Amino acid sequence: MSHPIQSEAHLTTFEAISMIVGNSIGTGIIAVPYLATKNSILDVVWMVLIAYCVNVILHLIIAELSYNNGGVQLVKSFEGELFHGKMKQIFSWSVFIVYGLAIMIGVSGNINGGAQIFVNWFGMPFVAAQVLYYVIAGVVVFIGMKAVGIAQKYAVIVLMGIVAVMTVGTFMHLLNSLQRAQFHWNNLLALYSMVVFATSANQAVIQVVKGLDGNAKQIRRSIFIGFGLSSVFVLIVTGTVLLGTKGALEKELAYMQLGESIGTWAMILAGVFSLFALLTTFWSNTLALRDVVHEQIGSGNRISWLIATVPCILFAVFGVNSFIVLTRIMSGVVVLVSIMLVLTYGKSRKKAGSSPICGVIGTVPFQVLMVLSTLLSAIGALIPLS
Repeated sequence: MSHPIQSEAHLTTFEAISMIVGNSIGTGIIAVPYLATKNSILDVVWMVLIAYCVNVILHLIIAELSYNNGGVQLVKSFEGELFHGKMKQIFSWSVFIVYGLAIMIGVSGNINGGAQIFVNWFGMPFVAAQVLYYVIAGVVVFIGMKAVGIAQKYAVIVLMGIVAVMTVGTFMHLLNSLQRAQFHWNNLLALYSMVVFATSANQAVIQVVKGLDGNAKQIRRSIFIGFGLSSVFVLIVTGTVLLGTKGALEKELAYMQLGESIGTWAMILAGVFSLFALLTTFWSNTLALRDVVHEQIGSGNRISWLIATVPCILFAVFGVNSFIVLTRIMSGVVVLVSIMLVLTYGKSRKKAGSSPICGVIGTVPFQVLMVLSTLLSAIGALIPLS
């Protein structure tokens, strides 16, 4: 029997889809083109298709697990289904700290990315840019979930518009033929790992479950369409970067580099695209962090948001600069959480006795497939490129 779902706000289906697209188009999409240069364009298409299927299955499972537990974040689902007896509080707090830290590190990296764009535009000191980005991005989430839904919707429309214009610009300035690189397993696995990561949206899917009041049909539709749009985004952005960029790709700001190749107007648009791509991820992740803190310690929404995000800005300003190292460590955490997720879902599904969201897609063979995919992603994130 699932718990009743209580939500602070109702989302329309388009807002729910935008939540997923906004969460999944973020830091990752900026890194996919770089890894694409190590593989052929056909490999990119295959990897995006496989990642789409994997993400739809995984996020249907996440949605149903949250649905069965009243729309809560993963930490509370684990606590309700997995942990029992005297150790329950210890396990629950351990997962809360590890999972919370993983999202916090992502948010800190996001703040640094956004700050970098402001430095490029206004030539301001980096710390001032970090604080400015945190305040501008934070206002939306501080207002609440409905504000995030509306902001995501308009941000996704802006992103689509920019991608359309940049794509036309690329085809008017074609510089390269289609990418054909020497095949290597390491590079392919790294690409797979990044594409799965670049299009996943764990936190947003749980917000969708709450915002759609547990309507299974609308939740399913949002997941299928949301990840479809994200996949198309990744393909178009990657394709245009490969076709229209002169010189070797620098790792992080591939779209900015494409803008430089096309002209000044495109450079400005690419900056706006990168900023919105980072903002949408910031909104989703900090909203999720807020909910995790709220569920764990019972503080009000705004206080929870401050408790969750003040460490992120401090970590960004004073923290470790090598986010590649931290991200790789955290990919291990993601694997652990994903395996726990599948185990928890298995128990939850048995207990519920029905499967309103997943149906056949949540059965044991698919659960095993998700564990294998997660392990492959982890290997891909850790092995050196050739």
